[in-house]
Amino acid sequence: MIDNNIIQSIGAGSGIDTNNLVKQLTSIEKAAPQNRIDKTRDLTESKISDFGKLKSALSTLKDATKTLTDPEGLFSKTASFTESDALVPVELGTDVQTGSYTFEVNAIAKSQSLSSTSFASITDTVGEGTLTIRLGAVTTDVNGEMTAFSADVEEDAIEIVIDSSNNSLSGLRDAINNSDSGIQATIVNDGSGYKLQIKAASGAANELEITVAESGGTPTNEDANGLSRFAFNTTVSQLTENQGGQDASLTLNGLAITRETNKVEDVVEGLTLDILKAAPGEEINITISDDKAFAEQNIRDFVEAYNLFLEVLEPIFGTSEVENDEGETTTVTGSLAKDSLAKSILSQIRSTIASSIPGLGNSDFTSLTNVGIRTELDGTLSIDEDDFSSAFDTNFEDVQKLFAPTTYSSSGEIFINSYGKNTTAGEYEVNITTAPDQGYYNGGDIDDTEATFPNFDSSAKTYDFKISVNGNTSDTLVIPSAVYADKDEMAAALQTLINADETLAANAATVTVTYDSINDRFDITSNKYGASSTVEITEASASTSSDLGLAVAAGTPGVTVVGTIDGVAGFASGNVLLPKLGEPAEGLALVIGKNSSTGTVNFSRGFAGELDELITSFLTAGGVIDLREDSLESDLDDLDEDQTSLDRRMTAYQERLIQQFISMERILNSLNSSGSFLDNLVNTLPFTAKRD
Repeated sequence: MIDNNIIQSIGAGSGIDTNNLVKQLTSIEKAAPQNRIDKTRDLTESKISDFGKLKSALSTLKDATKTLTDPEGLFSKTASFTESDALVPVELGTDVQTGSYTFEVNAIAKSQSLSSTSFASITDTVGEGTLTIRLGAVTTDVNGEMTAFSADVEEDAIEIVIDSSNNSLSGLRDAINNSDSGIQATIVNDGSGYKLQIKAASGAANELEITVAESGGTPTNEDANGLSRFAFNTTVSQLTENQGGQDASLTLNGLAITRETNKVEDVVEGLTLDILKAAPGEEINITISDDKAFAEQNIRDFVEAYNLFLEVLEPIFGTSEVENDEGETTTVTGSLAKDSLAKSILSQIRSTIASSIPGLGNSDFTSLTNVGIRTELDGTLSIDEDDFSSAFDTNFEDVQKLFAPTTYSSSGEIFINSYGKNTTAGEYEVNITTAPDQGYYNGGDIDDTEATFPNFDSSAKTYDFKISVNGNTSDTLVIPSAVYADKDEMAAALQTLINADETLAANAATVTVTYDSINDRFDITSNKYGASSTVEITEASASTSSDLGLAVAAGTPGVTVVGTIDGVAGFASGNVLLPKLGEPAEGLALVIGKNSSTGTVNFSRGFAGELDELITSFLTAGGVIDLREDSLESDLDDLDEDQTSLDRRMTAYQERLIQQFISMERILNSLNSSGSFLDNLVNTLPFTAKRD
């Protein structure tokens, strides 16, 4: 690079301002390519900024769209009900059936309450040993003493161990409360001393039987000393029953119903009730209807959000008027007005707005125009209030299907369990050639055994067995010693016993045990479908086999479903049929029933689902917008390289000019020197010399 002193020195001989001239020539040479770089950089940076604005606008529109894909957005319910202090609805699910319901509360659920004798202090010693608590139904006499107890065989006994570390009244209380049994123990001072109050969970079947096994000596476990003071069973009632357990009793449209708690969640699906008090004879009417106003507002909010989306994008895609500092107005075209990707994104969104929604079958509501939503000439949406109101008033269910994802099956034995992002909305023919089934084991005829029902007492013998479910073998299972009122109660006990096994539970190998009254046997059925669904008794004690008909034998294995979807063989797992990859139905998961044959299924994402899926594809990480932004960032890097290259060329160009001007100055200096020499020479010649 030429030194500045050299640059400043040139021109000294010629008198020409060559320094300024070099700068001007360099600037002229650089102007055109520099202008191209600057304009390209400005446009690229504007595109990056505007793609960011586009993403933000898409995200806002997606939020408004997402509301309509959420069941709460279109399927919310509202309830009107008789004002009552006996029963109130506290929660409505979107799946609750609309209609009118008349309730009457005859009794509230209560918890059994037991109390001990009085103690002088909460630190008084209570003795050592083990309290065994079982849940079930208690029968007491007029004095509150237990006369009968029917254990709940599905509930394990609770053991409370009292030793030297906790053998006080407060220690016993804490031991019960820390047992995670749901039983509550409290120390109450009723004026006569401190009493331990034991409260069970509410319900008639959650009452308590307490037996005591005291440590040391020769305790009777039934007297009024030591830990025996907390016994409550058919042999001895040292505790006092202050209140018996009781189920809530109510009627629904005249049908009698009982529940263990005062929070009722399963009488009407999707409706949760709180029972506050008994009010026999008082009718409480609850009317559940679709919350059309809420759904309508959500759709209006979407229309507003879409129009705002277009408004935000107008300066980016169209033209806008910009005023400078002098007040002059110029028309500016948005940086993405000619961007192919940006135009494609907006075009696809507008197409979805205007298109019919696939998968809705023969519905009269397949596009936004059917519900009074119109597209104006400028692309914005407007609402025809008459058509909009009419659609909500007379065809609300079709409005819901138009906007929200829906599925439909013509067969009660074929269900759409789920769908994927690649699933094409539409109608599909399903043909089942082999229906699925579960593996099962059928026991022997119980009438031919030594078991005596009703009131079968299992304590006289050892009843144990091992069972293999879906290829997983249990530990030795021992049937609890108890009196089983009937064979259904025994079946329930067997099911609880098997499903509680750690090995089986860890492998989700569960069963359903039922009593077959026609064949007088216990049937054990795997809850899994398919060829790998199996049930086998691998070991059984003699009494288990002889009395209960559960002999060592393999059961019948299950069957895996076989079928086609739109004529193409599907992939099956148990009772689930999946389409072949690459097919339009890819992503559908069909649950097939035991008695299925053929049927059609329809799947629609709904307008909101289609638009949400489209916007998601634009915004996803690594999606088209991200790739475009990466490309623009790369273009900026290229422009940096172009700028560096241009600067390098201009520096070289300037150096060439300087060298040329230096050469010129040298020539001029040489010419000037020659001129001076000649002048001097002329002055010395006789005929040219100057004379004074």
